[in-house]
Amino acid sequence: MDKNSLRRSYLTTRESLTQLEIASKNHLINQRLINFVPWGNMGLVHLYLPVLDQNEVDTMPTITHIRSHYEQLKIAVPKVEPAQELSHHLLTKSTKLESNLWGIPEPVGNSIIDVKRIDLVIAPLIIFDKVGHRIGYGKGYYDRFLAQCRTDTKKIGLCYFDPVEKIDIEPTDISMNSVITPEGVWEFD
Repeated sequence: MDKNSLRRSYLTTRESLTQLEIASKNHLINQRLINFVPWGNMGLVHLYLPVLDQNEVDTMPTITHIRSHYEQLKIAVPKVEPAQELSHHLLTKSTKLESNLWGIPEPVGNSIIDVKRIDLVIAPLIIFDKVGHRIGYGKGYYDRFLAQCRTDTKKIGLCYFDPVEKIDIEPTDISMNSVITPEGVWEFD
């Protein structure tokens, strides 16, 4: 199946999940993420803010955990810019958020941070394959962003589903180091 077909198929499947299924899957994914990452060894982590009405994996429980257990750890979140790029901003307890045109919560008025400072990126995805290739929403925002990160920046995707066998990739696609699902943690070379 090509990328667009996989994207449509898994978005449809994700949309059909019940609220009870979503709550259960979110809980398992966040628990696995919290237990998997060595938070104390990080200085700056990047997490996406979920669009809950599109049934994206909810990162807020992990953000709450980081804030309550790792006060020294800084959190960055993305903002979609007009030039089809992401800018990255510190998320603090006082950060004001507004939903953009696509319903994505974004920071208002915070200073932009340098992506080279980021130690870990938690990326949204729709589906992935058994070697860590991901399918997002198809606009390439995260691939362009991840290409700018340091080579040692860890990349973890969050997904409700287990991997498909193989995704045909483009030269600009960036693979994940790990993907966390309700069933477990997938790690890749």
